[in-house]
Amino acid sequence: MLLSQDGLRCLVRTPLGKDLLIESNGAAILRSAFVARRRAAERKPSDALLVEAQAQVHAYFARRLKRFDLPFFLEGTPLQVAAWRAVASLCFGEFVSYADVARAVGRPGAHRGVAAAMGATPLALFIPAHRVIGADGRIKGADRTSVRARLFAFERVPRI
Repeated sequence: MLLSQDGLRCLVRTPLGKDLLIESNGAAILRSAFVARRRAAERKPSDALLVEAQAQVHAYFARRLKRFDLPFFLEGTPLQVAAWRAVASLCFGEFVSYADVARAVGRPGAHRGVAAAMGATPLALFIPAHRVIGADGRIKGADRTSVRARLFAFERVPRI
């Protein structure tokens, strides 16, 4: 289980049937991951950053948030960090190809590296890898029941 060194984390209920575990160091979001639904009810965290992260996750699933606005700690290769930053700037419902991201970060031939970066993101949901799709407009590397596919569908279906 993910745990920051000083124990700052929270669990946020989502409509996906999984909870989002968010870990912070008090100054930045370190990691987030979708985990199996827990029996315990969601609790409001005491850390101000996690309170804000939780509020933004709720706003996202209520379709009131276009883009997450939180400080993130990103550690990886230069290509990974550049790709994660580029993808984090995408708005709700905005989809791009792996090649688009590669061009945006100045590495036009690195679409496979971008795909690997999306698969390795330490910040599930906050780095919206589900918004990066194949050139044919479809999700690559995820089955129909994956969280990534459900997030893609959630953003593509118009609100009724």
